[in-house]
Amino acid sequence: MLILVAGVTGYLGKLLAESGLEKGHQIRGFGRSSSKLPASILDKLESFVQCEYYDDKAALDKAVSGVDAVVCAYAPTMTAVMESQICLLRTVERAGVKVYHAHSWNCDWSKLSLGYFEFYDCYIMFRRYIELTSSIKPVYVFTGAFGEMVLGEHVGIGYLKDTPDGKVFNHWGAGDAKYNFTYMPDAARFSIDLITTDSSVLAGNGGLFSIQSGEASAKDISKVYEKIKGEKVRLRSLGGLEDLKVKLKEARATLPPSKWFAYTNHISQIAAIEKAWTLDDPKVVGAVDAVGRLFDTQIDRTAEFLE
Repeated sequence: MLILVAGVTGYLGKLLAESGLEKGHQIRGFGRSSSKLPASILDKLESFVQCEYYDDKAALDKAVSGVDAVVCAYAPTMTAVMESQICLLRTVERAGVKVYHAHSWNCDWSKLSLGYFEFYDCYIMFRRYIELTSSIKPVYVFTGAFGEMVLGEHVGIGYLKDTPDGKVFNHWGAGDAKYNFTYMPDAARFSIDLITTDSSVLAGNGGLFSIQSGEASAKDISKVYEKIKGEKVRLRSLGGLEDLKVKLKEARATLPPSKWFAYTNHISQIAAIEKAWTLDDPKVVGAVDAVGRLFDTQIDRTAEFLE
């Protein structure tokens, strides 16, 4: 198959391209600059279509022409998920392509109402808007958080900190709330397999799919860390559910909605404790030592969202 990876130069975009190539598919890339791609990927692409703006109709038409499937891996920003993705999907419609993998790879926002989490509002609105205005039935893949980003101070299960008294794992609640997570390579492989082998997806029926590399609580993290690293970890709760809700209310009262990332951790902790967006019966993907791999794979993208 010829697959267009829109946003091919990003973290997940590169992995989608690599996975598709490994499976023997042709991959066409779409993005602002091919210079962001390593030669190991760029040299193997069927082609790379460059665009300065994601509403460039001529570039979009060129990118989508003749492909069998399209995967949207744009940057995870509200503008990209809504405005840029709508432009891409309209191009998919014009070209008559039936298989469209929407930007997703999130916790299960299909369970939420608008207003629960500002960032997920754009996904909910995109899905509903397309249902109302398009014959395209997108694929959405829920992954929980990316495994590479779940051990951070601003988002995730919690974070490890060195103190004079040793290693401390800071978290919220009792420490037993489970978090679904999926490593990006696992997500990329699943998405490529899904759009190239699933008969219903290939027929244009789209659908909602849930996967995870693993799941873990703060208590699980500390136990596995101690086992692997041989270093004692002390759990430290920063507060309970009601404390979180008070902090979230205060943050929303003082910050504009556009600053949602500043209180994302409060929302994600509440959602985990209340199981508001927990994945239902996710397919397990990847290697069995999912929790143990967390400690050496973390990526800090905080600066991108706090700008």
